[in-house]
Amino acid sequence: MRLTIATKAILTFTLLIAFSLTLVGIYLERREHSTLISLTAARLEAQATILAAEVVDGLRERDAWARRAATRTKARITLIDAGGRVLADSEESSASMENHADRPEVIQALAGGSGQAIRFSRSVHRDLLYFAETVPTAGSGPVILRLSVPLGEATRGFGEFRRDFWAIAALSLAVACGIAILWARHMAQQLHRMLAFARGVSRGEMAARLPAGSRDELGDLTAALNEMADDLKTTLRRLETEGQRLRTITESMGEGLLVLDAHNRISLLNPAAETLLGLQRETALGQTSLEALRSYELDDLLKAAEQKDGTARAEITLTHPRRRILAGTAVAMRDAGGILQGAVVALRDITQLKRLEEMRMEFVLNVSHELRTPLTAIRGYAETLRDGGVEDRETMQKFLEVIHRHAERLGRLLDDLLELSNLELERTPLQVRPASFLDIARQVVALLAPQAEKKAIRLTTAVPDDLPPVRADRDRLIQILVNLVDNALKYTPEGGSVTLAARRVDSGEPGSREVGEPSPQPPSPHAPLPFLEITVTDTGIGIPQKDLPRITERFYRVDKARSRDLGGTGLGLAIVKHLVAAQGGTLAIESALGKGTTVRILLPAAPPPPSPIF
Repeated sequence: MRLTIATKAILTFTLLIAFSLTLVGIYLERREHSTLISLTAARLEAQATILAAEVVDGLRERDAWARRAATRTKARITLIDAGGRVLADSEESSASMENHADRPEVIQALAGGSGQAIRFSRSVHRDLLYFAETVPTAGSGPVILRLSVPLGEATRGFGEFRRDFWAIAALSLAVACGIAILWARHMAQQLHRMLAFARGVSRGEMAARLPAGSRDELGDLTAALNEMADDLKTTLRRLETEGQRLRTITESMGEGLLVLDAHNRISLLNPAAETLLGLQRETALGQTSLEALRSYELDDLLKAAEQKDGTARAEITLTHPRRRILAGTAVAMRDAGGILQGAVVALRDITQLKRLEEMRMEFVLNVSHELRTPLTAIRGYAETLRDGGVEDRETMQKFLEVIHRHAERLGRLLDDLLELSNLELERTPLQVRPASFLDIARQVVALLAPQAEKKAIRLTTAVPDDLPPVRADRDRLIQILVNLVDNALKYTPEGGSVTLAARRVDSGEPGSREVGEPSPQPPSPHAPLPFLEITVTDTGIGIPQKDLPRITERFYRVDKARSRDLGGTGLGLAIVKHLVAAQGGTLAIESALGKGTTVRILLPAAPPPPSPIF
C-alpha cells in the first residue's frame, strides 16, 4: 500500500506524541504512587507519635485498647514486645498470633527506632502499609507500636489520578493529531503544487510560477523551483534558437548531410541528402547506412572515420535511382571519454564535375586529333615539296591544293572554336530585333539550292504568309539555319528531301530542354507573347537513339570518318545550341535511324505593333 507523505507525517507525529505521553504517564504514575505512600506513612507516623503516650494503658488493657485506638486512627494497631510476641492487636486475638520478630518493619524499628514496609499480611490476607515505632517503657523494656492500613486505602486517590491523566493525555493526543492533520494537509497542498508545477515544466509549460510561500525551507524550495524554471526557460529558448539556426543551416546546405548514431543508424538527414540519395526521411531514419543505401563504399568511409581521429574522405558511386558520383567526408563523434557516439557525413554531388572533367579531357583529345590530321597532311606534303620529290607541275599543283584544303579546314576549326568559346563566355554581341522569317527562309534556301541540286535533293520551305516576325538576330538565325540545312543535305542521300518549315505557337516561355527529348509542348496559353516553331526535316540516314543526347557536344560525331570526309569540324551543332539558347529559345532533335531527322527550334515571336490612336 502506498502511503502519502501527509499520512506518513500524521502517523509519525501521532506515534511520537503517544510515545511521549506514555513515558510521562508511567513516570507520573510512579511518582504519584510513591507520594501517596509517603503521605500515608507520614500520617501513620504522626498517629504513632500521639499513641505512644498511651502505650502504658495498652499494655494493661491489651486488645481492648488497640480496638479503641484503631477506631480513632482508622488504622490497625498492634503492640509487639522486643522478642516479637504480639501483646495487643485491633483485629486479631493477640494470644493466637504468631511471633512477629521476623517482620521487616519490626526489625527496622528495633534497629533504628522506626520502620515501614509494604507487604502481604498473612493474618488478614491482603497487602498492607506498615509503620512501626519503638516506644520505651519503664519496667518491661521497649515496646514496638505498629500501625497499618490496607495499601488500597493508602493509594485511594491514585486511580482517580490515573483516570484523569489518561483522559487529558487522550484529549491532548486528539488535539495534536488534529493540528498534525492540518499541518500535513497544508504541507501536502504545497508539495502537490510543486509537483504539478514540475510536471508542467517538464511538458514545456514555462509561463506558470509558484506563489511566494513562507519564509522557511519550503519557501526557499519554491523560490529555487521558480528560479530553475526561469533558467530552464532561458536555456530552452537559447536551444530552440540554436536548433532553428542549425535546421536552417542544414536545410539550406547544398551538400547532403547524414548524422549516424553509435550503432551506425541514421538519426538525421537534411533535404539535400534526401534529394541526393533518393531517400525518404520517414523511411531512412533508424536504418543503417547499408540498409538505406546499399553502399559498401559509404560503409568503408564510416569505418575509416571511426578508426582515426581526423577526417576521412572518399569518392562514393551510387547507382540508384540514377548513377551518381559523390565526394564523401566523414567525421567521427566522440564524448569526453573518447567513446564513439556516432558520425557526421557530408556528401557532395560531383557527377557533373566528373562529367565536365571527362568532357574536358575528351575535348583536349578531340582537338589534338582534329589538329593532328590536317597538320600531318600539310607537313607531309610540304616536306615532299621542300625535298624536291615532285618535279611534275601537275602533281605539285595537286599537292598544293591538298595543303590549301587542310589549311582552310584548320582555319574553319579555329574559327569555330573561337566562336564557340565566345558564345560560352557570352562575349558574342547579338542584335535581337523583329525579322521576317519568310525572307530568312528564302535566303537560306537560295544559298544552299546549288548544293541540293548537285545531289538531286528536293529543298523546300513551308512558311505561311501570315507568320509573325521572329524576335532574333537575323544574321545568327541565318547561320543556325544554314548549319542545320547543310547538315541535312550532307546526310540525305540523292533523291531525298529537306524541308524548312515554321509555324506560330501560342505559348508561354519555353522551358530549357535537353536534345533528344520529345518535341516541346506548347506552354500555357495565358502567355502574353506567341512563339515560332522552326523545323528542319530531312529524309536522311537518321541518328541512333543512343547518340541523340550527345549529338550537340563539341567534336561529337556519329560516323567520324564520314563527317571528316564531308568537311565538318564537329562543332556545328554545339554552336547552333548556344546560339539558340542565347536568343531565348530551345532546341530539340528527333530522329529515327534510316527514316530521317527533325530539328525543332522554338524562338519568341516579335510583339505586334501597337494599335494607332485616333
